[in-house]
Amino acid sequence: MYTYIYLLQITSMKVTDLIAKTLRKNKIDHAFGLQGGAVVHIFDSFIKNKIKVTFTHHEESAALAAVSHAKAKNELGCAIVTTGPGTTNAITGLLASWQDSIPVIFISGQARSNHTSYNKKVRQVGTQEVNICDIVKPITKYTKFINDKKIVATELHKAIKIAKSGRPGPVWLDLALEVQWQDIQINKDTIKHINIKKFNKPVKNINQTIKEINNSKKPIFIIGAGVTSSGIKVNELGKFFSKNKIPFVLTWNTISMFETSLNENLGIIGMSGLRGANKAIFESDLIISLGNHLPIPQTTTLYDNYAPNSKKIIINIDNDQLKNLNVKYDLKINLDASIFFDKIKKKIKRRKNNWSADFKKLNWYEPKIDNYINPNRFIKKLSEEINERTAYIIDGGGTALYAGFQSLNIKDNTDVICSSSISSMGTGLAETIGADASEKYKKLVCIIGDGSLLMNSQDLQTISQKKINVVIVLINNQGYLAIRHTQKEFLNKKYLGTKSPDITFPKF
Repeated sequence: MYTYIYLLQITSMKVTDLIAKTLRKNKIDHAFGLQGGAVVHIFDSFIKNKIKVTFTHHEESAALAAVSHAKAKNELGCAIVTTGPGTTNAITGLLASWQDSIPVIFISGQARSNHTSYNKKVRQVGTQEVNICDIVKPITKYTKFINDKKIVATELHKAIKIAKSGRPGPVWLDLALEVQWQDIQINKDTIKHINIKKFNKPVKNINQTIKEINNSKKPIFIIGAGVTSSGIKVNELGKFFSKNKIPFVLTWNTISMFETSLNENLGIIGMSGLRGANKAIFESDLIISLGNHLPIPQTTTLYDNYAPNSKKIIINIDNDQLKNLNVKYDLKINLDASIFFDKIKKKIKRRKNNWSADFKKLNWYEPKIDNYINPNRFIKKLSEEINERTAYIIDGGGTALYAGFQSLNIKDNTDVICSSSISSMGTGLAETIGADASEKYKKLVCIIGDGSLLMNSQDLQTISQKKINVVIVLINNQGYLAIRHTQKEFLNKKYLGTKSPDITFPKF
């Protein structure tokens, strides 16, 4: 008779060291934040465990930089903020992560457990304390207040998995102060890489979709952000369109997936999109929305009459989104974009000609305006001249946004970063900081308006400190030009709050 003895190696470490090691194991090598009393232990553990940290001068900047960094690396991003106002300052960046479907883990330091207002009908207990989990719950995939060291590892693993699974998005963990410095016992399974399985299930309508594409005379694909997050091989997708002579259009979030010069690439659609791309959609007889759901910025509010002569098929990983569509689709397929592509790519018939070849010629239009530099022409020329590995960071302010997306010449070494869903003024400088930290680019170009630059001008200090190699293209709108356009159309040119003397701007 034999006796077997199994030894389970158990050791202990500080809770914040456990968090840092787990994040490092899951490819987080850079975090963004602003120091505070409730996060000093977290930042200390990050630095000890070789996670680089960029300290910003505002939590909104840290959050936006974390989202930008996640976009640049196509990995999980990380933002660290302190309690109370530190957490609420980060909400704009959190919203950018949520609406653009970018996986970012937000970790906030909280007051001591017995100083919190969770589950109490009070407004505040501890110093600078707020019930942040209930505030951010509607714009996160998961949020949890952690007041017990025993659940730290489990909750961290859960949060990482949720952030990256299905339709990606942000998660938020709120960590009580006294838990952070405690020691916890760990074993070999405590610190681990979280594997994410592709969302795959038996679905109907795949064969019907193949049949529709093959029978269509004028098919067109819309490539949405769901294609990017699916991990699809862009080169393979581009070859598929070229081989089969099938045109496609893009959105703000996917503009840099394909070179502008690719024949089948008709450019971006939408209210501020390109004429040829929009016209091709309305001329098509079959629209395949891949990882896109045609929101209002792409259809205008007249979505009931969007491309009325086209059959429409949507492939989307988010079943809730499929239940809440503005545009009426003939077929709905709840599936990961990459899995859908794998199922159809070898079953589509080759075509002799691209039916939409002439539409691309309609995309460039340059009005002549006396005494002004045309920003569209400038951005087009600039992007044609730059040949290095470049990221164009487009601020959310209206004029910079429209000119940038309409005019950029995308090459195979080009990325475009923008919090396009929130389209918030003042995002560009923070996103430049996040993109630079990816160490992916030789050149950064930030396109921003004069109104936007003021909103987070403290980020110029971080850019200077880090010696970031960025060209800031400042579009002089003499203030809030996009808003003045609205006032001109609907308020008979009553420029309240958008022109001097109501508001003034520096002479940049």
